[in-house]
Amino acid sequence: MYDDLFLFIKVAQFGSFTKAAKELGIYQSTISRRILSLEESLGSKLIIRTANHFELSKQGQQLYQNLMGQESLIQSKIFSALKNEDLIFGEIRVMLPHALPLHIITPKIPEFLAKHPHLKARIYYQNHEINLQKDYIDLAVVYGLPEQQAQRVKLIHRAELVAVCTPEYIEQYGYLTNPEDIDQHQIIVVLRDHGEIISRANVINNKTQQITTINVNYTLATNNFVHNLELVDTGKFIAVFYASTVSSALKSGKYVRVLPDYSFGKLDFYMLKRVPDDPKINAFANFIEECLATPS
Repeated sequence: MYDDLFLFIKVAQFGSFTKAAKELGIYQSTISRRILSLEESLGSKLIIRTANHFELSKQGQQLYQNLMGQESLIQSKIFSALKNEDLIFGEIRVMLPHALPLHIITPKIPEFLAKHPHLKARIYYQNHEINLQKDYIDLAVVYGLPEQQAQRVKLIHRAELVAVCTPEYIEQYGYLTNPEDIDQHQIIVVLRDHGEIISRANVINNKTQQITTINVNYTLATNNFVHNLELVDTGKFIAVFYASTVSSALKSGKYVRVLPDYSFGKLDFYMLKRVPDDPKINAFANFIEECLATPS
């Protein structure tokens, strides 16, 4: 009966069989049949429905008030009791950063969805601040520790940064090995979504551990790492990327690491969940962590 109760809560929340079916990714006729089964089991009419009208009966209102906010717990109980991956169903809304997932998460999404054929996913690739409840996002991976978040956050990845260019760039502009020569090179700097330009950075000498601050006299600033890859491919620019994004290109010789004796530091990424015990959210969260643990 847990699954029928879960469906009843969703129908009551949306005030519509059609909207609940769309949200859960299952047929409206299936929901109608399961609600009817629930009513027969309880011996009470829960929903009064005509062609143009929908309302909860008195018994339906009482049941909904008692169950309100418990849908994640109910779905979790179903999952725990039956241990059936097919019970991961409905739609999940996920926010991922632009560049980090490029080669280590995104290519594996089809395999994940194939394992959960009753699940639909909306994935937003963006970097701005997120409020899971207000924006109705189930799961988010964000750069930096979020501020004023009621949800639990978990550090899931520490990404190394590297600066790269093509061999063609080196032929034309020379090989950048010393931070003091930065003004002689064409560096793409970071443009934040809200307009802030990051043209200053600290680099650490890996041998001496001395910290040097570099200020880039830039000619180009962008807010998209993926397009920066294309710009670097022109042979006219140097750009900074996550090491995981360009590791294959470095190994193949397509890119060359510049300032090889220096570290650009690491960026911390955190995971946030809208609710802690939803099976579909936990399944996708586990998938992301597995991808990050085995990036190759």
